[in-house]
Amino acid sequence: MGEKGDVIKKDIIVVSHTHWDREWYLTFQEYRIRFLKIIRKLEELFEKHGKFNCFVLDGQTSLIEDLLEVHPEKENVIKKLVSEGKLIIGPLYTQPDEVLVSGESLIRNLLIGHRISKRFGKVMKVGYFPDTFGHIPQMPQILKGFNIDSFVFMRGLGDEGEELGREFIWEAPDGSQVIAIHLREGYCNANMLGVSNPYRWEAWEAPDGWKSFFLEIYYKDEVKADPEKAYKRFIDIVKRASVTAVTNTILLMNGCDHMPPQEDLPKIIEHFRKKGFNIIHGRLEDYIKKVRAHRSALKIYRGEMRGARYHPILAGVLSTRVYLKQLNHRAELLLEKYAEPLSTIAMIHGYPYPAKLLEKAWKLVLQNQAHDSIYGSGIDPLHLENEVRFLQAIAIASNVAYEAARFLVSLFYRKEEGRGILVFNPLSWERSSYITFLSTDLKPDKKYYLIDSEGSRILLEPLEPWGPAYRWGFMAENLPSLGLKTYSLVEADTVEEPERKVRACENQIENEFFRVKADPERGGVLEILDKENGYILKDINLFIDEGDAGDEYNYSPPVKGDLKIRSTAFRAKVTCSSTQYTATLRIQFDMEVPRKIVGQQRSMEKVKLPVQVEVKLYRGVRRIDFKVKVDNVAEDHRFRVVFPTGIKTSYFYTDSPFYVIKREIKTCYQKREWVEAPPTTYPMSSWIDVTDGKRGVMVVTRGLHEVEVSSGEEATIFLTLFRSVGWLSRNDLIVRRGHAGPPIPTPGAQCKRELVFEYTLIPHCGTWKEAFTIAQEYIAPPLTLTTSFDLNPTSKSLLKVSSREIVLTALKKHEYSDLIIARFCNMQGEKAVGQIQLGFDAKNGWITDLNEKPLTSVNIVDNTINFSVKPWKIITFLIERWDR
Repeated sequence: MGEKGDVIKKDIIVVSHTHWDREWYLTFQEYRIRFLKIIRKLEELFEKHGKFNCFVLDGQTSLIEDLLEVHPEKENVIKKLVSEGKLIIGPLYTQPDEVLVSGESLIRNLLIGHRISKRFGKVMKVGYFPDTFGHIPQMPQILKGFNIDSFVFMRGLGDEGEELGREFIWEAPDGSQVIAIHLREGYCNANMLGVSNPYRWEAWEAPDGWKSFFLEIYYKDEVKADPEKAYKRFIDIVKRASVTAVTNTILLMNGCDHMPPQEDLPKIIEHFRKKGFNIIHGRLEDYIKKVRAHRSALKIYRGEMRGARYHPILAGVLSTRVYLKQLNHRAELLLEKYAEPLSTIAMIHGYPYPAKLLEKAWKLVLQNQAHDSIYGSGIDPLHLENEVRFLQAIAIASNVAYEAARFLVSLFYRKEEGRGILVFNPLSWERSSYITFLSTDLKPDKKYYLIDSEGSRILLEPLEPWGPAYRWGFMAENLPSLGLKTYSLVEADTVEEPERKVRACENQIENEFFRVKADPERGGVLEILDKENGYILKDINLFIDEGDAGDEYNYSPPVKGDLKIRSTAFRAKVTCSSTQYTATLRIQFDMEVPRKIVGQQRSMEKVKLPVQVEVKLYRGVRRIDFKVKVDNVAEDHRFRVVFPTGIKTSYFYTDSPFYVIKREIKTCYQKREWVEAPPTTYPMSSWIDVTDGKRGVMVVTRGLHEVEVSSGEEATIFLTLFRSVGWLSRNDLIVRRGHAGPPIPTPGAQCKRELVFEYTLIPHCGTWKEAFTIAQEYIAPPLTLTTSFDLNPTSKSLLKVSSREIVLTALKKHEYSDLIIARFCNMQGEKAVGQIQLGFDAKNGWITDLNEKPLTSVNIVDNTINFSVKPWKIITFLIERWDR
């Protein structure tokens, strides 16, 4: 059969597409100008060439909004092309990362993507994630929640790919399954068939100094392919794909990053047909349909995908431009835990739900969660835009939360004279918490106390000034689950102070649970006594600075050996203080570190890196909070904080969207077949836990995502605070082959600014489950609002769940009605029987899919829902209220 061999028998589907990074080595606005050229070319093709069947718009609908913002007159054209199946859009809003964002963000991405797609006619029901840097275990369940049974991807497979082949079943922890399609040669395997050098580009500098890049292919009226050259490449692609294909169908991806459509593709396909090949110009859905017919032949894979045998996973992005990850955490938290729930509670009492404002905030966040944006792997100007977008989302979400709380507080009005405080607990269980708030009305030289619904008096303590306001604190006891507690605020000549259960003296602080002592001679490292269990942790909160000769994508140690600097080499200034409710250690020191890397070696020139650490204990709270400030004046380095656990174990645990991953502790190793060395750092959503089953140590963060655990006599946790690098991509890394992007200088990625980090340490008995509740309470503190009128002291719960491991992840208005959506995930790892007690009159209820479509009805008796849920299952309820 000659060069055709057995491939002549294959069914071949060519999918035309473009992979569109909204921002990367160019800014959003520059890429949008180029995207307009893509749309104009598509209009011409579909109008003039009836044989050019269809074009996939990268699975993301935000591009349509980008287009219509500047060309609203094209809306009907787009609707026509989408409705006819020519322009294929959805199911996502943007192409997101999966490990750096919350599970709710992934759901909202698909929710908004579906809504926009349906508005224009059709939604592509394929989970298309061509360039995401790794995949979470729960993605199959999320996709199935939108009635999507397939997943197309490029990055993430390791050695298991050799056994699985290109097509396999990917199973989530709850048992949900999707057909996974591995783009082994990438999403560009058939880009511009027969065209020489389609990526020829020119650099250009404007008179003011602005620099940009332009692809020549955009400016050619016609790009002609050499049919025989195309055929030769085609044969090579199909032969290579056939070796690892499980089914008889081969997928050719005709497109690549920012590529226009190949206009003469129908002629090339016809050329291949004449040579005897069964080939069509089709859609991803056509290919999935062919594979689905052979489902029984596919092997099953379970777990996350973070291997790099075939394509780099680019693991360093977990800590590149860390300030973006922290802003993302703030924005997600405000939307999910405060703005939406408070607006929903207010809606129950007649408040108009601010759907448009919340949608705007979510879109700003999701635009920043596109994989090159949230990774921090672009040019400096685009990440300035990211900061602005996040701050806009934060401003919207925080003000929406305030407006809803302001409406709710009016429901507890008692009289004009006086003052009051409202506290909102966003968690679905009762809790106690130390509360701080700002007031421009209360005077620090006066004494105040609060009166709650039980008649108890709670001391207010002045803390510190902030601009025109003053910060105050108090201990809020028995906050109702997902509910509101109001207090009357009273001024008094004298206030009876409670018994002090926190103390501070001689470099040491203490509460009921812990004694924490700093060593000023060794950089303020801590010794912690767990008073309940008798365990002692030593050398806690030690900082290590090490060289980073990598780029925005990967940490890479200097080739000529690293110079690691430890904070224990420097003397620290340590002070301590206490109030009625808190005890604080303050540690200050300068670390002398190399100024930068020269070539592949850290420089001998040193700079002082100022570090400030605040360690805080609270009365009645079983955790140790840290706030760290680093004035980063150095370059080309990685800065980590270390927690020796004193525990001998081979495993550790990290949280992930809707799941907890058990990980094996591995030492550094190489795999020659891999294009990127397997990293020893791992992602986490918020926390890491090391446990031997009898006791454990958990570290919980706010917006930090990269951890490593080393073994030996004891397991030691390394939490990355930040990386400083100066290039978008370099080709001299020892951990990765070649470039990952264009070699553009990115001085902004050095993060030479004041950086602030927050995390907490939770020593505990048993497994991670013993610390899980404490972790959630650290991540989502209560919200507080003061009033200039007196409040009727009240405690009111809107929703209470019987099990703390059944976690509330969303409370919002239904997308298409005024009904209420309440979403939960069973984080127990085993089947759970739960009960939801509603704090309002409920009429009807349904279980829905993640697209908020009702599936089955549920009984609501006395405002209570009883249900059972499988391990790691996401369950969404739609609730109708009585209209009274």
